[in-house]
Amino acid sequence: MKRNLAATSLLLFLLAASRAAASDYPVIRILNSDDPLFIQHQSELEDYYRIARAREPGVLPPLSIFEYHPRKDEDLFSLNARLGLPYDTLATLNEAWSKEEFSGHHSVLIANQAGLFVSDPPRSALEDMMLSTLLANGRKAQRLLVVRQGRSSPALFFAGEQFTPIERAYFLGILFEFPIARGRITSLFGPRKDPFTGRPEFHTGIDIGAPDGTEVHAARDGVVSEIGQNETLGNYVVVDHPGAYQTVYGHLSMIGVTMKEKVSAGAVLGAVGHTGRATGPHLHFEVKRKGSVTDPFPLLAIRKD
Repeated sequence: MKRNLAATSLLLFLLAASRAAASDYPVIRILNSDDPLFIQHQSELEDYYRIARAREPGVLPPLSIFEYHPRKDEDLFSLNARLGLPYDTLATLNEAWSKEEFSGHHSVLIANQAGLFVSDPPRSALEDMMLSTLLANGRKAQRLLVVRQGRSSPALFFAGEQFTPIERAYFLGILFEFPIARGRITSLFGPRKDPFTGRPEFHTGIDIGAPDGTEVHAARDGVVSEIGQNETLGNYVVVDHPGAYQTVYGHLSMIGVTMKEKVSAGAVLGAVGHTGRATGPHLHFEVKRKGSVTDPFPLLAIRKD
């Protein structure tokens, strides 16, 4: 009997040890003072904030990473509040490029410093935007390896940095405003039948049906980079935005802006028409990044059916 108990105890010990070894970072079990690792994390984070906010330069504590398994009722923003760590730090450390992606993580990594983590090289449009902005502003990075689910990945850590407004909007899924106050999406981005020939084609934007003369608004702050007319789009306007984005507005009956004009989100660019290759009055709206078209629908603040 004693031998069986001893064997059982040994087995339980080995199982516990193997589970601990399976994690690459110290595991915080619960987010309160009952967990010594939580206390350690909070103490290190407090030291970081104290030195980072001091007017006199100080030596920041070494960067360290912990692991935590969220409960079902915990999400990115509740963890942000409970830990006192910015949500963009939590998101970028865990390679979550939208709030929905973070919600799918059963295990999250937690840093003892605030800042932005960027894969080296970047692995998403969001990381590409972040790195371009940070380097353009002369920010310095710490190089490290981050282990996620047994996979070691090179990364750059920019201590104390946070999302820019456009990066925040991209992460939250509201990068662009709907370009028409009242309109109905009549054709989505992607494969479809050509409305004139019936042949398969790839639709490079979305079509928004609205009456002739309806005002067309800039979907975000930017600069008018092109005004023109062609057989397909008819009268059109192109606006450049931060983050290497462009928006295209086609089939306009009237253009109300000039080249190189700075426009704010909501500024009137023109009016809905059916110039060019159009079966009726509508706006053809495209989003491009670095010259390549991307689906506008997930990036719109207002989703219209």
